[in-house]
Amino acid sequence: MSRALQAEQPYSMAGKVRCSLSVLLFLICVFVFMLGDSETYKTPINQLEPEYQFVVSVGICLVSAILLLPSFRRHRVAVSLGVLLMLSMGGTMPLFWHARVPESAPADEEVPVAEVATPHPEPEAPKAGRLSAEDLEVFRALQAEAPRQRHYAIYMTRQNSSTRTMVRESLTRLLQAEYARAYTRAEGALFVVANVRVSGGNVSRIASRYGQVVYANSAAGVYEVDFDAEKANLVSCYSADVLTTPHNPNFVVANVSELMCMDPMRVSAAANMLASANVQVLRRDIRDAILQVLNDPWESEPETLQSLLEALVVYAPNGDGVALARLREYFEASRSQGKGVSPKVMRRLIAEDPDAMVEPVVQLWSANPVVWNEMMAALGSRAEEVLLPGISLETDLQLLDAVLKYLADFGTKRAVPTLQMLQKHPDSLVKHKADRILNDILQHRAD
Repeated sequence: MSRALQAEQPYSMAGKVRCSLSVLLFLICVFVFMLGDSETYKTPINQLEPEYQFVVSVGICLVSAILLLPSFRRHRVAVSLGVLLMLSMGGTMPLFWHARVPESAPADEEVPVAEVATPHPEPEAPKAGRLSAEDLEVFRALQAEAPRQRHYAIYMTRQNSSTRTMVRESLTRLLQAEYARAYTRAEGALFVVANVRVSGGNVSRIASRYGQVVYANSAAGVYEVDFDAEKANLVSCYSADVLTTPHNPNFVVANVSELMCMDPMRVSAAANMLASANVQVLRRDIRDAILQVLNDPWESEPETLQSLLEALVVYAPNGDGVALARLREYFEASRSQGKGVSPKVMRRLIAEDPDAMVEPVVQLWSANPVVWNEMMAALGSRAEEVLLPGISLETDLQLLDAVLKYLADFGTKRAVPTLQMLQKHPDSLVKHKADRILNDILQHRAD
């Protein structure tokens, strides 16, 4: 091999490596943008706002072009065309494949806005003229793909990036939608909300919480709202010092205002602050505000829901039927879904109606005695009648040990037949405990 050929070989190999890396990086970028346009897949890019998607596209294609440019000394024309292609695609990919941003009761009265009835409703631009027919093409496409589901297009003015994120998340939660997507416009943002499960009347009411509804065609699913950050309560009007100082004269008013916010984190913080403060003024107002907030769907925000209910436990008076209904609803839903239940809520339910709580608590305790021991103790001897019929010589030893501990603390003479049966248990430790507890009950306890 000649010296000239040997001298060229390292540069040629390095050039091929740079060229391959450049093309691979460019193709990955193109593929991710194409995938981001799909309704099915979530990618890191289609989670970004449109302006950031443009920055990512240009940045990746610029790196690819820089890698490709010095790759070959020969074929300069082909390399130059490739560099130009990469740079042009970097600026136009977000336009070709718009990487859209996905998120994850009886009907109320419609808000008093003008409704436009058409025999065959079709989405149209709001009368205020901020949107054109082309702006609603994505909405039309969504309706065509899933005609049996209810979708809505809600345009809101004055939307920056952080506001769009909060509005998108709150629309998804309040409308119980599959997802909501935000499309940036010159004067605001268009929110396309898919597979909405609340009634049409509730959609109008919820839209009015973000500001004045200046156009509404509920049949076609199109709304326009003059966004009002103060009405939507997305911007706190109170300082952190006011919100966290119970002795401040505005403490209650400030935290009640925070409860009405669209941001679940702020709602949860306000509920926790009110619950821990347990103030003695305006208690009825706090209780009413919590119940009003609980009318919103909170299934997607279980931590916020628990905070609200724990605050309700503090401020609802004894015998408050409306509050107890909310607590029972939460308990039954958590129980059916196998989720944890707030101990504070459980203690309140047991204190208010212990007889109704015996059966569910015994069932939960039997499955996990360690976790539910405190609630079982709160029931006291009431649990005997439900617990004892399920005990036999074949019962698991761990559960038998928990049953004997319970009977040692709360057992009455109703437990005598069960303890006499356990005296015949093959395990000597079980027999010994049953003997001791039986003697204690017969000597010192009543029926």
